[in-house]
Amino acid sequence: MAIHVTPIPRLTVLTTPAFTLGTANAAGAAITAVASNSTLLAFDATTPAAVAAAGVVGSATVAARRDHVHASVSGAITTVDNNIARYTGTAGALQGYTSGGPTVSDTGVMNLTAQPMVLTTVSSEIANVTGGGTTYTLVFDEEVTDQGGNMTTTTFTAPVDGNYLFNAQVMCVGLTADMNDCRLVVDTANRNYGGRWLNIGVVRDSNNTATPNTSVIADMDASDTATVTIRIAGDADTVDIAGGSDIVTWVSIGLLA
Repeated sequence: MAIHVTPIPRLTVLTTPAFTLGTANAAGAAITAVASNSTLLAFDATTPAAVAAAGVVGSATVAARRDHVHASVSGAITTVDNNIARYTGTAGALQGYTSGGPTVSDTGVMNLTAQPMVLTTVSSEIANVTGGGTTYTLVFDEEVTDQGGNMTTTTFTAPVDGNYLFNAQVMCVGLTADMNDCRLVVDTANRNYGGRWLNIGVVRDSNNTATPNTSVIADMDASDTATVTIRIAGDADTVDIAGGSDIVTWVSIGLLA
């Protein structure tokens, strides 16, 4: 008579499921069982650190993705509308500006509030400064704008290395037929930028007035200085520099790049 024995199934020890996300699909160390209502926790609840020391700690929630918000840097991002933050050089860290940070409006207009920008003029006539070959350094005593505070009455000091655009105009009064060799110069620490020599006695108008002008892009290093000079030769120092409410003698300076 044959005896049939039914094998007893081997019991398997189940462990708690442990799911992780990774780049490889490695086999587990033990057999696990997952109930139909099990939840796969894709992200933990770690609170992200603040962007910078000036910020506050952000927040995080466990969701299908990590839904978190980083705190902002005080000043450049949180206190001034449309201000631009900048990279500190440390991974993931932003910083603002001590003052005068650039802004971009909602319509895309950029305002460089600390960009060097100068317009100064002569408020009243300055008498007898050249005409006999004397080189005169212009004194601009009426400031229209000096963004960055880089201009004195005579001297512009470059706050940073760069290329600066200079425009200058000088109205000369009291010219004579014998006066010649007029030259208007932007004089910088690196080099002098002289306009063309002008026979100003010939080009003067019926009021014995002429208005030489010049424009140049000058390379300057930080702390370099620049002045505007004029020289007229051929007679005596009887030429006046015009000034007044109408802006006729002026210099404008701006950092291009």
